[in-house]
Amino acid sequence: MESKMKMIWFEFVKSFYLYKKKHPKRVMTVLVFVIVPLATGLILGYEMSGDVARAIPTVVVNHDDSEFSRTFVKYLSDSDSFQVVEEAQADSRVEEAIYQRAAFVGVIVPENFYQDLRDGKSPKILAVYDGSTLAVISFSTSAMKEIIETLKTGYMIKIYEGKIGVTAATVRDHAIPIDVTYRLLYNPSRNFRNFVLPGMLAGLIQVGISCMGAERAGELRAQNHPFIFHLKTICKWGGLGALSLGITYIEQYVLFDLPYRGTILGGALLTYLYATTIVMLGYVVGLVIKDRTFASQVAAVLVLPTTILGGYTWPALAMPPIFQQIAKGIPFYYYGNAMRDLCLSEMKLEHLTTPLTMMALFLLMEGFFIWALTKRRVRG
Repeated sequence: MESKMKMIWFEFVKSFYLYKKKHPKRVMTVLVFVIVPLATGLILGYEMSGDVARAIPTVVVNHDDSEFSRTFVKYLSDSDSFQVVEEAQADSRVEEAIYQRAAFVGVIVPENFYQDLRDGKSPKILAVYDGSTLAVISFSTSAMKEIIETLKTGYMIKIYEGKIGVTAATVRDHAIPIDVTYRLLYNPSRNFRNFVLPGMLAGLIQVGISCMGAERAGELRAQNHPFIFHLKTICKWGGLGALSLGITYIEQYVLFDLPYRGTILGGALLTYLYATTIVMLGYVVGLVIKDRTFASQVAAVLVLPTTILGGYTWPALAMPPIFQQIAKGIPFYYYGNAMRDLCLSEMKLEHLTTPLTMMALFLLMEGFFIWALTKRRVRG
């Protein structure tokens, strides 16, 4: 049975090799536009399937050891956000555990904490976070704040009830004179995967799309085709690029519950225009640079940094003014952020006016360069 399986596997590899040797362009197209995007999406989807950081390993040092402080530690243990992995005796153990990656959060309750609280001295709990894990910090700080606020409010209500002897509702109004309702739009669960994946996947796939554009231009550059022929070729490969992006998003939607709440027509149109823009970018490079391998490398280098420069992983509004202007000249700035908005909010077609218009402008500019280059070659 084992030898039979080896023989089947050998025949499969042999057949694939012969097919690839006979149809290298076809095999490379399937790899770049189908296999690699689906495999990348599958890996990233499973890797981020936890949505947000949960059960964060936490070290607690409780110098007070009162019933109140033990209640606080129990709140931490019982919450979904934290997992108390150690109750240490020395403060130095907190930093040591974080350094050793045994924990990502440390909590130190000072001596006489409850007594100082009763005496109105406002004692402070020290929360220590691993600053090298920003995704953990983002979630754990808000979760810690909620637990402490709940504990503090419960204590204040208990004090007020004992001193003025009124109903719990009235006590709550005294203990919390100002109430704030927080409403997180579009991503209320603070799901990091839904925030980062739409643009991350596009940022990875666009590299292959630009390389294929450069490769196609390299094939045709010496054949003196008219501009309309090049345009048809670009539109065809732009469609393949859009298909590649589309099946990756569908994979995330079906297998990993990535939401998509916006207009399907608008998303499809924007994806096609963006893919065609990236194909055109690679095409321009392929027409200018004779060496096809080097042209593909240059095309890849041009699009690789756009997820950062385009204001996706770090918002453009937080960048220095010069980088904000650079971001607005990058196609990914409009596509990545628009796709995230389409996934997370109920955007309609009219909300995509700016990114669609900018994609059209990029296409016109790139089309002009290709027209000028091909016209010169045809005349030559």
